[in-house]
Amino acid sequence: MITKARSFAKKIVDQGYNIVPLFPYSKNNQDINWQNRKYSIDDVLDDSNIGINLAQSNLIDVDLDCDLAVHFGSIWLPHNTLKLARITKGKKEITHYFYVNNKSLKDNFSDKFKGDTILEFRANGQTVVYGQTPYKDDKSIMVDRLWVDEQKPVYVDNLEQIVKKIYVAVALCSYHVGANQGALKLDSCIMRYTEWSDSEREDFIYQVVQKTDPNSRDCTLKKMQNHVKSNNKEKKNSGYTSLANHLGVDPKEIKNLFKYIGSVPSSDDYEKTKSIIDFNSVSLDMPTLMTTELPPMQWAVSGILPEGFVCMAGRPKAMKSWLMYRLCFCVENGIKFLGHYVEKGNALYLALEDSKRRLKSRAYKMSCEKLENFPTTDTEAPYLGYGLEQDLLKWINAVDKPKLIVIDTLARVKPRQTFNKGTAYDLDNELLRNLQHLAIENNVTIAFVTHLSKAQQDYNFDKITGSVGLQGMTDAMWLIDRGDNSQTASITGRGRDIMDFEYAVKWNDNTWTYDFVGNRVEMELKENRKMIIDAMRQMAKGGQTEVKPNDVIKYFGVTANSKDGKNISRTMLRMSNNAEILSTAKYGYYKLPTEEDLNHNHY
Repeated sequence: MITKARSFAKKIVDQGYNIVPLFPYSKNNQDINWQNRKYSIDDVLDDSNIGINLAQSNLIDVDLDCDLAVHFGSIWLPHNTLKLARITKGKKEITHYFYVNNKSLKDNFSDKFKGDTILEFRANGQTVVYGQTPYKDDKSIMVDRLWVDEQKPVYVDNLEQIVKKIYVAVALCSYHVGANQGALKLDSCIMRYTEWSDSEREDFIYQVVQKTDPNSRDCTLKKMQNHVKSNNKEKKNSGYTSLANHLGVDPKEIKNLFKYIGSVPSSDDYEKTKSIIDFNSVSLDMPTLMTTELPPMQWAVSGILPEGFVCMAGRPKAMKSWLMYRLCFCVENGIKFLGHYVEKGNALYLALEDSKRRLKSRAYKMSCEKLENFPTTDTEAPYLGYGLEQDLLKWINAVDKPKLIVIDTLARVKPRQTFNKGTAYDLDNELLRNLQHLAIENNVTIAFVTHLSKAQQDYNFDKITGSVGLQGMTDAMWLIDRGDNSQTASITGRGRDIMDFEYAVKWNDNTWTYDFVGNRVEMELKENRKMIIDAMRQMAKGGQTEVKPNDVIKYFGVTANSKDGKNISRTMLRMSNNAEILSTAKYGYYKLPTEEDLNHNHY
């Protein structure tokens, strides 16, 4: 009769592994030469525990000795291999991962952290794979072992690096790293001392923070991605001393941890950072880029207000601030704006020319107090280059879905500058490029409000105050034009990622907002059509029921080659295609539809 122990031993031997018979309920063998001896099934007692000789079986065993190591191992260790589970007090955990030892590794890795064994990386000795042993913390409790899936072991080239990453992650969980400054400083060290990719850094700090600060609203992958982006932009990042001070521990303790996953340079090299880009190694791989699926464009207002750096310009008293304040409320609550869909998100409004009293009054006049959500609002902000960019990034990282930032006005955040170091164009480029990068890298819209020149002239984009560089930096521009003492106005937009538009709007004294009237171009086309139909009716009364475009052109007293003349010809062709007027038997002639035409569905 083949006992359970011998049956399991046979299974191991048949798979090409070398067994080690052990005492019942034990990890030991009385044979002092067990490491070199090859055992057979006959050496197995009925109630034996069984181990695998790792060196003879050409195996590496990753033995996870604590709950955190089990957790991180389940995330980072390759699972398509032979695994062993331990059952303790009814709890089943995969605690051993076996891999092929192709590098003939002989050394074990089992450093303790603060006196506790975290894990073992073993290429020699033996591992108990069958039987029961007493639980280390309570000898009255037995630990059972069983194979999981019984897959063939695989070879993993970077296995040792993964094991050490798990070790460091477990060790860091003994501190309160935190989702904000702690995670940022941790990533700074990883970037500084390792060769990890951005995605590796994002994943590592996210997984650590999940265990050290799980209840924080900032404990999100997006937040960790922003930390990595922020560190990548910095020429000089904090090191292990800064992280240690944050955690309140001896810097040597943190420095020693990083020796497992990277290299801490000498003090002479410590302050040195890369300042030259090797374009040959970091330039875009265009064939790969062409086949890469990129995230879609984000919109503050669908179709007309894209992510990026946006200029909102208008004459004084054009109600720009009212319009922008309303826009922020629309974004926070997912309310349509100028007839366009708005996806709900978070908005920040910097009302730098207003008081708290004025903002409160505006919100009440627009009935915004009835809305569920309010934008983050402030009446003060630092200058560009003096902390504004950093404060905006803090807000972006702090909210759930950052979508829109409005700076009202740009003049209030531009520091006073002398022109001895460059032109106005140079200064605008230097000041604004960081805002543009901030918007693009974080997929948000940063809109700044500015004025138009007060000189008497046509109000177009060239009249925006500031240098040409200001317009060149923007991804989109809106021009808000409202005449003196007029309720009617227009909003014109153009940009790199939007179709040019011109909307007719009307100021509503009851709601204190602009009502969307329609597309100005389409409205003009409608008006042109009406004028042509009226002209054809008058000409029909005089007996001319069939007319050429030139006849209508002459009726209005313009020439065929003039702008108005060409517009009439094009409009009549469109009207014919839409059956608003009908082609006649005479080539190039048109007529108005009659009752008979309508009855026969010609119209």
